[in-house]
Amino acid sequence: MKPLHSNAAIPGRIRRWLAVVAVLVGMALLVGFGWRAWKQIQFNQRVARGEVQVETLRGWMTLPYIERVYGVPQVELRQALGLPATGFDDRSVHDWGKEANLDPVAARRTIEKLILERAPPTGAAK
Repeated sequence: MKPLHSNAAIPGRIRRWLAVVAVLVGMALLVGFGWRAWKQIQFNQRVARGEVQVETLRGWMTLPYIERVYGVPQVELRQALGLPATGFDDRSVHDWGKEANLDPVAARRTIEKLILERAPPTGAAK
């Protein structure tokens, strides 16, 4: 049976290019996932040190959730943000901001300040 191509080097070249492309794709995936892992490790270290960053607070969080996770009573959160003392426990921080016309940055800073006041001192046993 005759080969499809008269030049036998073409399939070898194609294989070589496919190998190069596969290696490049593999390296791109390695760099991409490695970068994500590095960022996650850095984030976890900041959390372990007790630092609170804006990115740790999310708009979907409710006041009861913040109370459970960070130990800041809802009463203090509501008072600091100028919200009603009770009700609407299922309303998110984002929704509270819209309803009460709160500045999002100022509200986050207020919540972070309350969380940091409740955080154990750096180096304390957890």
